[in-house]
Amino acid sequence: MIATVPVPQQYLGVWQRKHLESAAGVYDSSQVFWLQTPVLHADIRIPAVRPAFSDKTSLEDFSLVELKQLAGQKGFAGVTSVVGKTCLWLRHLDYQPRRDEHDIGYMEFNGTQLVETGLAKNYFEIWERLPESQGAAYAFQFSETNAARHPDKAQAGILVVSGDYFIFVRDRVVVLPPALSLDVILSDATLSRQQCIELLDFEISFGRVTGGKSPWEIQLSTLPFREGPALFSNATWATLSKLQGEYSQHEQSANGLLSRRWFLYS
Repeated sequence: MIATVPVPQQYLGVWQRKHLESAAGVYDSSQVFWLQTPVLHADIRIPAVRPAFSDKTSLEDFSLVELKQLAGQKGFAGVTSVVGKTCLWLRHLDYQPRRDEHDIGYMEFNGTQLVETGLAKNYFEIWERLPESQGAAYAFQFSETNAARHPDKAQAGILVVSGDYFIFVRDRVVVLPPALSLDVILSDATLSRQQCIELLDFEISFGRVTGGKSPWEIQLSTLPFREGPALFSNATWATLSKLQGEYSQHEQSANGLLSRRWFLYS
C-alpha cells in the first residue's frame, strides 16, 4: 500500500450508517459500519434480509442456494484520502468485484453525525459515530496461510482498531473475474460448489474489543458462523498492541492451523 497523509482527526472512529438514499429514492436498510484510522479504513455491509445461518460452522455446511444468499454482502478495506471536504476511499481489498468509478464523497460534519453526498455516483448518506469508538487507533496488515486448506496460497488482510471496536478483513484465495457484482458471478451455472465456496471465502468481521459478551467478540461477519466467537486472544492483542515491526502468529482453528505474519501499518 502507498502511504498517504493522515485524515483529519474528526474522521477517526466507527461510523454507523443511519440512512442511505439513492438517486431513485431507494432506501437501504443494511447493517453498515465504517471504521477509520489515521490512514486505513475498513467497512462492512450486511443486508437486513440475510439469514443468520446459526446452524452453520463453515462454508462447507451451506447448500448451493444458501451460498448464493451471501453474495449480496459488501465491504472493503484500504487507504483513505481527504482533501478539503472531499473523501476518497481506495479499495485494496473488496468483497465485491472491482469498480471502475471512484468511491468519493463530499463530507459535512454536524456534531456526532456525518453527511456524505456522492460525487462519482448520486446518493445521500447519514452516518453517526459510535461514542465508544473514539480512543487509541491501530492499523495492521497481515498475510495468512492455512495448512489444511491452502498451504501454498497466502491471503492478504487488514485489521483496524479504534477505541473499543475492530474490523478484521481477510481476502479470498482466488481473484474475482470482472463483473457487475458477486451475484452475477455466482449465477454462472458452470461453477462448481467448491468454486462458489472459494469465491465467498472473504472474511470481514466487526466487533468489540472489551464491550461484547467476551473479549474480541465478533458481532457481525460476512462469514455468519464467525459471529459470537473471539477474533483472537487477549495474549495475541497484547503482542500486537506493542508491535513495532513483524510478528508471526500460529493458532489452531476449526479449519486447520492458521499462520499469520503481522505488520504494523504506519
